[in-house]
Amino acid sequence: MNTLTFIEPALVNPLTYDAYRNLVEELVEQQQTSGNEQTEQRIAFTKLNLQRMKRVEKQFTMLPELKQLLQQNQPEWKWHVLVESWCGDGVQLLPAIAGIVAEIPSIALTVLLRDENPGLMDTCLSNGSRAIPKLICVDAATGERLFTWGSRPKAIQEQVLQFKENNPTASHDELVQQVQLWYAKDRSQALQQDLLELVQQALANTAVEAEIA
Repeated sequence: MNTLTFIEPALVNPLTYDAYRNLVEELVEQQQTSGNEQTEQRIAFTKLNLQRMKRVEKQFTMLPELKQLLQQNQPEWKWHVLVESWCGDGVQLLPAIAGIVAEIPSIALTVLLRDENPGLMDTCLSNGSRAIPKLICVDAATGERLFTWGSRPKAIQEQVLQFKENNPTASHDELVQQVQLWYAKDRSQALQQDLLELVQQALANTAVEAEIA
């Protein structure tokens, strides 16, 4: 299994999900955004995302197969999620990830701002870019990186690629609006299907390593 040692001291400004949510609320009140670019667009997205975050939290339901798998195995894992308050994908996915962790006490969630953690971000680039959100699953006992996920569910990304192919002249704003509609319709199912596959593989790899040991 390809693993990387994860060094805890490298984490800059680690946040719980509740602390991150409070940060977003403070940013909205201050008419600011997280990250290095304090643009009007990103400030506006942060304000909009606060409402989206609340909606995802309210609507989230855990996939039964994923819930059963994690509850039966209770893996001692750490999930680190790189994100920023303005991120349109992050606001749809982070609350769902937090919802999963809330059901599985053996998994600890840490939220990290991408621009404050460039070294960590650069260990899990997407086609050379710092695309977020990015989830890093680490074995709490060994520090091994078991898998990374992100920045978008496979099913949603397939729709994005199809949309671009069918609408080559569509603007970025049109694409962003369409992606949000897909997320709203999907209700966190595509994310959980991706995680189900990754969790199954990680548990299987851990079992094999235990037999070898």
